[in-house]
Amino acid sequence: MKPIGPKFLPALCLACLAGIFLTIPFYRIIEAHSPTGWTAPAKEKKVKNPVLNNMESRSRGQIIYMEKCAICHGFKGEGQGEMGKTLDPRLPDLTDGHMMKEMPDGEIYWKITAGKGPMPSYQKELTKNERWDLVNYIRSLAKTR
Repeated sequence: MKPIGPKFLPALCLACLAGIFLTIPFYRIIEAHSPTGWTAPAKEKKVKNPVLNNMESRSRGQIIYMEKCAICHGFKGEGQGEMGKTLDPRLPDLTDGHMMKEMPDGEIYWKITAGKGPMPSYQKELTKNERWDLVNYIRSLAKTR
């Protein structure tokens, strides 16, 4: 293999730096959807929410969230609850509008249902409609920018 000549070295360094800086704005999305993050199977992502996203559903979801989720995900959904602060990897910021826009309802529902690691499965503890109410409430936490 022929060594890289000195005149190509600056171009190589520039290309590497450009790759790093182009990745930074998308880091939160990559982190949430990467193999080291947590993604739902494609089939589950396509599942449509059968519960109308209205004030009644979000109110029911908020009650469930405060009882079961806020201890880790925080009252505002920023991943800074008392238990969540101690977890590694850190919890996603559910108020991140861009990340949440990339995550379909079916994926959120699947994560609530399946659980993983310190995140418990709520398949037996919550009814299907309660889990969909929770999805609707979690959606309301996302900030638009």
